[in-house]
Amino acid sequence: MDLLLQLTINGLSVGSIYALLGISWGLIFAVTRTFHFAHGATFVIACYAAYFFQQLGLSLFLAAVGSVLAAGLFGVALEGILYRFLRKAFATHLVIFVAALGTLITVENLVAMGFGTDTKPLEGFPVKVIKIGQVGFNNLHVVMFITAGVVFGALMLYLHSTKTGKALRAVISNPEMAEVIGIDVRKYFLIAFGLGSLLVAPAAVLVTIERGATPDLGHWAILYAFMPVIIGGIGSLPGAALA
Repeated sequence: MDLLLQLTINGLSVGSIYALLGISWGLIFAVTRTFHFAHGATFVIACYAAYFFQQLGLSLFLAAVGSVLAAGLFGVALEGILYRFLRKAFATHLVIFVAALGTLITVENLVAMGFGTDTKPLEGFPVKVIKIGQVGFNNLHVVMFITAGVVFGALMLYLHSTKTGKALRAVISNPEMAEVIGIDVRKYFLIAFGLGSLLVAPAAVLVTIERGATPDLGHWAILYAFMPVIIGGIGSLPGAALA
C-alpha cells in the first residue's frame, strides 16, 4: 500500500509538468492546427531566460516572471514571422513541421553555444522533504501539483468567461465560420501562440529548479507536450491535462 501511494504521489508531481506541457501545446494546436514542434524551443528559452535573469541578480520570483515574458514574446515572434510567412506561401503541413523542427534544433544549438552544455540550476527554492509514514515527497512536488491546477483553472476560466477566450473557442470549433462572423482569425492565432507559450514557462521554471536546464530539454518537452494532446483528444484541453 505504501508503494502504491508513493508511486501515485510521484506520478502526480511528474504528471503535473506533463499537464502544463500538454495544455500549452494543445491550445496552440487546437486554435491554429499547426504542428508547433518549436514549442520545445520555447521551453528551452523559458528555462534559460529564468537562469539568465537570476544571474543578473534578480530573485527567483522575478526571474520566473522574466521567463514567462520571454516565452510569450518568443511564441508570438514565431507565429508572426515564421508560421504566418509559411501560410502565405501556401506551405504544406509537412513543410511547416520541418520548419518547426529546424527551429527547435537551431535554438537548442544556439543555447548550447551561448551557455554551454552543462546543467544550469535555479537557486532560491528551499527544497524540504515531507514524510508521511513510509511515503516521502518534497515541497517542490506540492508546488508542481498546485501550479498545474491553478494554471489549468485560470485557462478554463479565461476561455469560458472572457470575450477573447470565447473567440478562441469559436476559432477552435470552426475557424471558417468564425471568420465569416467577423473574428480576425490571424489575430487570434497570435493570441493563441502568445498564451500557449506563456503557459509552458511555469513548467520550464519548475523543471529547472528540480533538475537544472540543459539545451536538449526541448526534445524532451515537445515529446511530453505532444503525447497528452493525442491521447486526451485533439482540441480537448481538459482531455490533455487528464491524459
